[in-house]
Amino acid sequence: MKTRTKRMIEEYLREYPETNRYIKERTLQIIYLAKQPDENVGGGRAQYKYDQSVVYTAIGLAEDKILNTLKHRRDVIDDCLDDAGKDTETIIKELYFKRHQQYTMDGLIANDLIHVSRTQAFRLRDKFIQHVAEGLDIYDLSDVG
Repeated sequence: MKTRTKRMIEEYLREYPETNRYIKERTLQIIYLAKQPDENVGGGRAQYKYDQSVVYTAIGLAEDKILNTLKHRRDVIDDCLDDAGKDTETIIKELYFKRHQQYTMDGLIANDLIHVSRTQAFRLRDKFIQHVAEGLDIYDLSDVG
């Protein structure tokens, strides 16, 4: 895997703990878009006209690319965590999900928080990152062929 791709996935993992907040904020942005003021002062309005704002809001929520990307990214990482073993989950949570990590990979091993060798720990981390990349349909051209 190219370093650039790996760094991008690692950044997604670091953003993961805040993803639900990002989704909520984006949803609220769509729901509460600034309404355009009616400049037709004194003009008449159709008496039985149906308010389409609910329909437009629903369409906006369903078709918003940013919102859908955030949800997809969250779901892929959730699925990968569900498939990961206990050691892999501990590694990912400590190295990426914590705002201020307490341990490095060596610290996780030395404090018996994971029960694998150093080499195996890095393999588990890299395998998880690869699994997330595949779930997000991110492939290196060097991997193809």
